[in-house]
Amino acid sequence: MKVPFKSLAVPLCALLTGAAFGQSPAATTISKTPGAFTFSYDAQHDQVIPNGVQIKPSAIGAVSFAPTTGTLSVTINIKTVSHFKKGTSYHCSLTAIGGELDITNDVVSGGIETASGLAHSTGANTLSCTLTIPYEWTLVADPAAARGAILAFGVAAVSPDGGAVERSTLQVDGVEPLPPSGSTSTFTFGVTL
Repeated sequence: MKVPFKSLAVPLCALLTGAAFGQSPAATTISKTPGAFTFSYDAQHDQVIPNGVQIKPSAIGAVSFAPTTGTLSVTINIKTVSHFKKGTSYHCSLTAIGGELDITNDVVSGGIETASGLAHSTGANTLSCTLTIPYEWTLVADPAAARGAILAFGVAAVSPDGGAVERSTLQVDGVEPLPPSGSTSTFTFGVTL
């Protein structure tokens, strides 16, 4: 007896659809390197600018989430090796991207925070700048994300005559763990100009 192909098509499609929906997704691995997150440094305006980052809305319907709070305290120690004009000022800028970081899809449930300031002399050819960022983020759980913070900081030597940037550096730290709500995380970095 010959069975026509058309009569097998419907049961075959149902079987394949059930098999596709019955599979579980592969485990998601979060690497320590941000995907397409990039940063640029506008030293003239004391801004570290994040690029390629999408912020996910924090509120879903009428469901409310308790905010995560804390403080990021970043000290940048600067060693001046280059010759700069007398009266040169040293500017520091910090951008922190934190919360639920989905670096595969470049989406953040949390926030982007910035701070800037001036470095102060701590001795011969050394300066220090401490930037503090208090934050309050509503974090919506994301199975493809990991909690953490990415810190990007820039330092610039700015000429006393006309404010031209004589030299600058931009550095990006890896993904740091996000501490428990209400706590302070302290970081220290060194740069050479």
